[in-house]
Amino acid sequence: MAERMDQLCDNLRSKLAQMEQSLDELQSKASGEAERAEEDVRSHARSVEQRIERNQAKATSARAEMKSWIERRKATTREKIAEWKARQETSKLEDRASEAESYAAAAIETASAALDDAEHAAFSAWLARHDADLAKAKQRDARDR
Repeated sequence: MAERMDQLCDNLRSKLAQMEQSLDELQSKASGEAERAEEDVRSHARSVEQRIERNQAKATSARAEMKSWIERRKATTREKIAEWKARQETSKLEDRASEAESYAAAAIETASAALDDAEHAAFSAWLARHDADLAKAKQRDARDR
């Protein structure tokens, strides 16, 4: 029982660690040589975009699984669960536990997709700000001549 939850938590921790590493890399690249930083950030943004595209079907499926579980959960009242416990209907309780674990896995997959989107947004924002800053600098240079 605890093994499944441990695996789910490990998956989420791993995804968070990956994102933290990517953002740390972004910060260090952004403070580096401007031309090289832009190239590195654009490359990483493309890589994240490709990962998002690769995982699109999994994310869509996970969102559908979550929605389905929520609907099933609404139909399973506290009274029903208490009745299952009182009657020791282990198969129903086991099914409920398995469904809850699947929901947790789907929620982690959805969170992972959201983290990928957030990472891509951060890189895109850096690139947009970089473009704006370059345009301002060129405008200033032209004005100063």
